[in-house]
This record gives sequence, structure tokens and C-alpha cells, in this order.
Amino acid sequence: MTEYEVTLHWLYVAVMFGSAVAFMVMSRDPKTVPQYKYLIHIMVVVWSGLAYSALAMGQGTTEVAGDTVMYARYIDWVVTTPLLLLSLTLTGKYTIQMHGPVTAGLMGSQVIMIVTGLVAELSTGFAKWYWYIAGCIALLVVLWLFWGPLLEKAKSQDKAIEDVYRKSATYLTVQWLAYPLVWLIGTQGLGLLNTTATTTLFILLPIISKAGFGFFNLMLLRNLPDSVKRQITDEMDPHLSARPGLA
Repeated sequence: MTEYEVTLHWLYVAVMFGSAVAFMVMSRDPKTVPQYKYLIHIMVVVWSGLAYSALAMGQGTTEVAGDTVMYARYIDWVVTTPLLLLSLTLTGKYTIQMHGPVTAGLMGSQVIMIVTGLVAELSTGFAKWYWYIAGCIALLVVLWLFWGPLLEKAKSQDKAIEDVYRKSATYLTVQWLAYPLVWLIGTQGLGLLNTTATTTLFILLPIISKAGFGFFNLMLLRNLPDSVKRQITDEMDPHLSARPGLA
């Protein structure tokens, strides 16, 4: 990588670890948001920061047909995207028991999407596009579950919770549609963007979709009306209710 790209990766690491500290501070005054929500987003940014640390130090890459494949990105995504989905699922089922095939379908489809993306980048010719299309189909399944069964769960609760879910799902939908688009036009796909531009976009997108989503989702939940917060406090299992701090 160029010096510019190395610097970008270290800046990304700094943003992720800074976000982890911010989530910890927020958890000290949780505003009735369960502690597990803060913990999920802390794990997302810490793991992502560690994965991109490897890239900044020249690790987590390999050469395929003369191109550099940054497989550490996929090691990041295969862990953090299911965690983001878990956070969204918990938002959609905020005051009801979390069970059934929807959650399993989301997790499984997301893992398939990430792994097929890695295989696509490690492939050439027909195989590359076969695996790319397979990953896009898996993404469509994820989005269908977003806006179908999980939305119905959100609708069964207070209107304020449904609104939070819709906004959160829209946020992730826009972000996750951008990933295959950047992959397609970047060096991994058609090569319409050079390496520097592709790397820059794959720095910006995860910041917005990981740290950005964490702040967005948590703030929406923290700002729920007091009537809904009382309902949540009454209905939730006491040992899962918000308590000051993660420490």
C-alpha cells in the first residue's frame, strides 16, 4: 500500500477505537437502553479496528492474478455484519421475545454474502462473477427479511419503536447496497476506480456503517418517549434492563 493508504487505515483504527470509548461513556448513562446494545456496538468497532490494524501493518493481504486482495476486510465483515444485524434485530423486537427463524435467516444469509464476496475476489473469470452474483442474492435475502418479517415484528409494538426500526433499517439498507456497488466498480470488479479511490471508499463506508450506525441507532433508542421507556423497563427481564455502565 501507498503511504496515503497506510495513513487512511490508521485513521480508521483511531476512529473505531475512539467510537468504542464513546459507546462506553454512553453506557454509563444508558437511558434505559439495555447494556447488551452498547456491548454489541463496542465489539463491532473494536473488532473492525483490529482487522484494519492488520492492513495498516501490511498484514491480511494476498496476491491473486497480480491484484492485492485485502482478505482482512472480510475477516472484519464476517464478524461485524452479523453483530450489526443482531443489533437491528434487537431493535425490531425491542419489547418482545427474540426467537424464531428470522434471526437465524438474517445471520446465515449475511455470512454467505461475506464469504461469497471473499471467494469472488480470490477468483478470476467466470468464477468471480458467479460468486459475486451469489453474494448479491444473499444480500437481497437479508433485505427481504429486513423489510418483511422483521418489520412486522416492529409493527406489533409501539409506533415509536416501529419508527426507530424503520430509520435504522433504512440506514443499513443504504449502506449495504453501497458495498457491492463499490466492489463492482472498484479494483475487485470492473476496475473503473483505481486502488486509491477503492481503498478510500472502503474506509469511509465501514466508518459510516459501523460506528455511524452504532451512534445513530443508540441515540434513537435513547430518545424514545418516556412512556415507551417505562413500558420497556416494565416488560423486560430485570437482569437485562439497563444498568449504569459496562464496567
